[in-house]
Amino acid sequence: MKKTRISTEESNRIKSEIQSLAVQISQSNQHLCLEWSTGVGKSLASIEIIEDILSTRRNSRGLLICKESTHLKNWEDEFVKHNKKTVMKRVTMFLYASLHKHQYHSTFPDFIILDECHALTQKRVDLLKSLVGPLTKVILLSATIPMDKKDLIKGLLGNVYNYKIPLLKAIDLGLLPTPELVVHKIGLTPTGNYEFQFKKAGKGKKTVTCKYGDMWNVNKSLPKGTGLLVKCNEIQYYELITKQMSYYQEQSQTNNSYQIRQACRNKFLNLGSQRKKFISKVKTDKAASIVQQFRGSQKRFICFTGAIEQSVKLGSKSAVNSKNTREDNQNLIDCFNDGSCSELFAVKMLREGINLSNIEKGIIVQLDSTVGSFFQMFGRCLRHEFPEMHLIVVDKTQDEVYFDNAMQDFDNKYVTYA
Repeated sequence: MKKTRISTEESNRIKSEIQSLAVQISQSNQHLCLEWSTGVGKSLASIEIIEDILSTRRNSRGLLICKESTHLKNWEDEFVKHNKKTVMKRVTMFLYASLHKHQYHSTFPDFIILDECHALTQKRVDLLKSLVGPLTKVILLSATIPMDKKDLIKGLLGNVYNYKIPLLKAIDLGLLPTPELVVHKIGLTPTGNYEFQFKKAGKGKKTVTCKYGDMWNVNKSLPKGTGLLVKCNEIQYYELITKQMSYYQEQSQTNNSYQIRQACRNKFLNLGSQRKKFISKVKTDKAASIVQQFRGSQKRFICFTGAIEQSVKLGSKSAVNSKNTREDNQNLIDCFNDGSCSELFAVKMLREGINLSNIEKGIIVQLDSTVGSFFQMFGRCLRHEFPEMHLIVVDKTQDEVYFDNAMQDFDNKYVTYA
């Protein structure tokens, strides 16, 4: 039976205690990471830490660095919401992508907030090194941080105090309601019209097209350098691309030539990305049927798709994506949050750093290899009293591996199968 979360008063009391503890920890630790689930209050805790710094050093100034432009607006709203405009005046906000424009050589900021710190890369860490002085307090924020990103953080800052409150802990504390993850298992079918590039044509050479059943005989008879395009169904396409990936993966590990190993590794990774997009594409009809159910019952929902084309196809004009202007994306978010719109579609956006109001249901069309991305997407609908997230998984494919990885840190008692 579903349970509602604790009262607003009790929730605020627990959050206040957690945030006060974060401020206390920051007073005795130069570098602090708040690895907190959505709904616990990373933003407010950060603002209170800045306010605490200003209480002892009134002229302090610092930086707040974000992953996406929509996050900047969200932070401005947070400062205003908590009546901390005077604190905001002491903060310069910009994106990780603009780090190269903010290099200081004579003075260091008193504090730096690294929002969504799992967005750090080696290049960004190298740029940050010129900003972090011996007295600079650094606060890192994220719901989940992969191990490779923790290694980058250690390389930048050395020791970091990690204050962690994962999703399941937030649910146990009553800060988040009891969720339901509805898993839809589907399989590949012997249908569909796909073309797989078995061989790429050499310069000035032609490409031959054949059916899947004729592929091996045709391939044997091809002149050197001729390309081969194979017409196939879903099952055949997946089989071909997976076999090619296995070949290039083996060559990337065993070939005697370093250059060939690197070329094969790049080919393997490109094919992996191509396979992932294919898996997502075969889910489009299933995703559309779930979307229609939500629309029919007039539910407010968000749908995380695997590609921009799929996002646009499912969501029409309500698709937030990187091809839109910043203003267009913000208008879609504002429309959803003020209640004028009831649906949002996104690909690799809106997973984090954005407050979206009253999401009743959600759809995850495509998972990836990082466990954190599942929790980011799942966390978007955990502000509603009875949150329900739907996940589509393709049986007997790499999709099952992604699903199993995501479930390692999740609780099966919250999972049902459609």
